[in-house]
Amino acid sequence: PICDEAEGAVPTRGTSVQSIELVLPPHANHHGNTFGGQIMAWMETVATISASRLCQVHPLLKSVDMFKFRGPSTVGDRLVFNAIVNNTFKTCVEVGVRVEAFDCQEWSEGRGRHINSAFLIYNAINDKEELVIFPQIKPMSKDDFRRYRGAMARKRIRLGRKYVISHKEEVPLCVHWDINNQVTLSNGNVEALKNLAAKSGWEVTSAVEKIKIYTLEEHDILSIWVEKHVERPAHLAYHLLSDLPSDLCGTPIMSCEVVDWVSEDDQIYHITCPIVNGDKLKDLVVLVSRRRPLKDGNTYVVAVQSVILPSVPPSSQHIRSEIICAGFLIHAIDSSSCTVSYFNQISASISPYFVGNLGGWSKSIEDTAASCIQFVENALDDGLISIC
Repeated sequence: PICDEAEGAVPTRGTSVQSIELVLPPHANHHGNTFGGQIMAWMETVATISASRLCQVHPLLKSVDMFKFRGPSTVGDRLVFNAIVNNTFKTCVEVGVRVEAFDCQEWSEGRGRHINSAFLIYNAINDKEELVIFPQIKPMSKDDFRRYRGAMARKRIRLGRKYVISHKEEVPLCVHWDINNQVTLSNGNVEALKNLAAKSGWEVTSAVEKIKIYTLEEHDILSIWVEKHVERPAHLAYHLLSDLPSDLCGTPIMSCEVVDWVSEDDQIYHITCPIVNGDKLKDLVVLVSRRRPLKDGNTYVVAVQSVILPSVPPSSQHIRSEIICAGFLIHAIDSSSCTVSYFNQISASISPYFVGNLGGWSKSIEDTAASCIQFVENALDDGLISIC
């Protein structure tokens, strides 16, 4: 599990907080039922204390997720609030709160009623008005791991709501291809990918065996990073993935052709993709820039960026889409294995292909990554390629 890899991770039990409140007449309506707002206030108090165990400042409530009233409580009930941190995501933390109600008989028997639960998301700001980075959580028990994984799933659902369901169409960001400036544009394509990979704030949202998925939120921009461990040399993975435009785009491909052979390492492709949430096919015109490592380096680069090419204008049969910044960084671990990292700064036009994964109800990214690993690892065994 990811949590075992982090130094300084805080055991989950260290964030556990319990509070007991007695429901009095001022806390209830004329029927004697406890005000929902009062219960929410008590839940926020105990959750804030739990979140504060991970930072030296007062945490700020950012949002409340999946708040549910499961049953009533009345005047005279004792309400037991249990809060614990489920997971942390760099600059935010999710706290789960469970509320049980006891009347006098139930209290003596130790038998409560589950009446409320919710997940509260916090962040914190230091004296310099900068977001505080929370330490990672280390789940210990089976229940800790259940909550840990559940928090990751809910994080993806929140991303889906924020960036897919309510996304706005952005202004096209494609660069115009200029043959007189092709070296600068090609190098800029590569540098953009490296800069995206080097940014801070990436958060793990999924981890399955050899595959990890990270996301990065910057204002209204969402980027995704899929990291794969491959038991094959880096130069082999680079050779194979350089010839897979479908993987470069991170979307299903119907057709792909080279429309401009710029150089040995740079080509412009015209790609068509299947219909998603519409009645027309999508197409893209992308510059693919490949770079082998320098003499003392060990990272291979395959960068992808949409360009405007006068010879391939938008067609009435297609919806012209764009890739802002995407591609592979292939890093050699040793002579027989490597890490393959796929990055994509998601644009509105390609977000439908990621909607299931962002929402958490699909694992197409994981499935594609697993297929990629299998393809590379089986290449030599299947006799697909021979490299000295």
